[in-house]
Amino acid sequence: MNQSLYNAVFCVGEQKIDPFAAAKIDFDRVIGDMRLGGYEITSLNVAEFIVLHWLDDMRKKKNDIIDATSGVDNRDAYCLEKFGISFKDIDALEPTTDIEWDLKSGQVLLFLGSEVQYKEDAYMKMFGEDLQKFCQDTGFIYTKLGEAI
Repeated sequence: MNQSLYNAVFCVGEQKIDPFAAAKIDFDRVIGDMRLGGYEITSLNVAEFIVLHWLDDMRKKKNDIIDATSGVDNRDAYCLEKFGISFKDIDALEPTTDIEWDLKSGQVLLFLGSEVQYKEDAYMKMFGEDLQKFCQDTGFIYTKLGEAI
């Protein structure tokens, strides 16, 4: 990473902020996977790699639900009963494009893009527990309509 960019993102006064200080993840595995993929090892790339893997896991969970309900007569009723949202709402969730992230004041922030804020309730019903665990494990912060969780 460019040193001046690093200093702008991760320094406050004379102190450096570690965006991964609260992370309880296997960095050896993350770095190993990044090296295998040919990624440059920078704080920005590590954060992106962690977020993208998590978003991919969310997408897989959604696809598993779609596959599991393919033979169900009334998908909407089944999904409403089991997940609290309709099949149509589940199908409309696109974690890899709807959820965005940014670095601000040395923190990794996750949030829904402005054009998909209306999906927030569906995301919380489907992935709220996963999101909370991810934030606990990584120290990243999800901001929900202006409030951090």
